[in-house]
Amino acid sequence: MRVKNMYSAQLFEKNYEQNHEPSLTVPDQTMSIREILSRFASGLPVGGSKQPLYDEYESDEYIPDPRYMDLADRQEFAEMYKQEFQEIKERVEKPKTDVNSEAE
Repeated sequence: MRVKNMYSAQLFEKNYEQNHEPSLTVPDQTMSIREILSRFASGLPVGGSKQPLYDEYESDEYIPDPRYMDLADRQEFAEMYKQEFQEIKERVEKPKTDVNSEAE
């Protein structure tokens, strides 16, 4: 068994990681250590002031997956959609009752 040290380092094969994927860094979002510490000391978020915006959560078509919700959120979710279902049902039945009353 060979031991790697500062004198024999050239004799060993160099297996460096090679990244062939595109970079995921976002330009102009670097902060110095001093800036990170001053933000931490003043109570500001250390992660920066730029917050990502996701359109999918604000869309009317977005429905969260109940499998990943806790029980309280599931209950609230079910009650909200039961109420919405009742409102839609009332809107659909209201024109039918108006048509039936006019026919009599």
